[in-house]
Amino acid sequence: MDQTTWRDQMLPASFRGIRFLIPQASVPIGMKVQLHEFPQRDEPYAEQLGKQSQVHRLVCWIIGDDCFERRDKFMEALQAPGPGELVHPWLGRMQVKVGEGELSHDFKRGGMAEFAVTFYPDTPLKFPTAKVNTQQQVVKASDSLLDSALDRYKAAMAKVDQARLGLARLRNSLSGVYTVIQQQFSTIVGAFTNLTGFVQSLMNAPDSLSSLFSSYFSEFSVDDYLGDDSGSTYRNTVAASTQHAEAVASVNTVSQAGGRDSAAASQATADLVQDALLVQVALIISEMPIASQPVSPGATPGVDQQAVQPIVRPEVPVADDVIELRENLNEAIFEASLKADPEHYMALNTLRQTIVKHLTAVAESGVRLVEITPAETLPALVLAYRRFGDATRESEVVQRNRLRHPGFVPALPIKIAQR
Repeated sequence: MDQTTWRDQMLPASFRGIRFLIPQASVPIGMKVQLHEFPQRDEPYAEQLGKQSQVHRLVCWIIGDDCFERRDKFMEALQAPGPGELVHPWLGRMQVKVGEGELSHDFKRGGMAEFAVTFYPDTPLKFPTAKVNTQQQVVKASDSLLDSALDRYKAAMAKVDQARLGLARLRNSLSGVYTVIQQQFSTIVGAFTNLTGFVQSLMNAPDSLSSLFSSYFSEFSVDDYLGDDSGSTYRNTVAASTQHAEAVASVNTVSQAGGRDSAAASQATADLVQDALLVQVALIISEMPIASQPVSPGATPGVDQQAVQPIVRPEVPVADDVIELRENLNEAIFEASLKADPEHYMALNTLRQTIVKHLTAVAESGVRLVEITPAETLPALVLAYRRFGDATRESEVVQRNRLRHPGFVPALPIKIAQR
């Protein structure tokens, strides 16, 4: 039975297709080290500075009756700019760049040209690349939408004859809008005693509402809105944004009954509140960071140890929730843009695109939900520990599946995070 030897495993040496022989080759290995020596100290300190560069120093022989012709071709290949493929007999194929070299002839060794060449590794340069800040894009788009919304409201109300407005008609058409203001703009609604006071303010001083919204957003803080003790950045942001998306759809149009001026005033007010909702949800979403890649936690501590010292893991978004929010907002903004003038349509469409882009990036950094069926009824704590190695995530299992009791997870299909 034939056995291959090390000679059989060697490759024929070449550079850019020009063959040659290699009697000797060397390449640095190990680490670069800087030796620090200090006065009045006998022990030096050796600092490792990374791996040695793989610089190949080769002795190349061109031998034969046609050695001069092949020598010239090899010289041409060595002096051509740019990288080329080096076939190293012992190390295989690699991309290199030619460095310094030397050609020598010896009359005693006729029919041979000897090259001593240094080949450097061809490592492509890594240039800085621009990374789009989708969070800032959302903020800028929300600022533009707010300016456009205030201008649109003032222009619409300027065409309304205040004498033709009816208190009862405005109350009926704006009751739902006032409810949305109560729920999402609590500081603004404090300026009105009730729905009647809100309508009277629109009749007597229509510009006051735009001024209130302008002041509101000049001092708006996402942390204050969601609460500093929200505990879960992604879950609370998604929940608040989902409520906003539902509110945007609810005030898209109002009743047109009750006369032209009343209908115009009602619709202008609803449009302003709808735009304000979109500005607010955009600012909330802009604070939703793109999650970094998780680091492996290593060995999982036991339940008893977790009871004393719970595992602290960086929070990541659930991609399914973020994608659902993205689709809801995309639809809500699209519906709102259908009744906008061309200039305001551009502001709405820009906001829609930036929100979709940012939520897509957030979703890509998150985890997907998977459906599992426990083999038996067991506590959520046990399921969380078996699945994630983290018993403290039992509340996540309970809330996600709306379980009646954390001590009894039924042997039925449930949804949990993939990791």
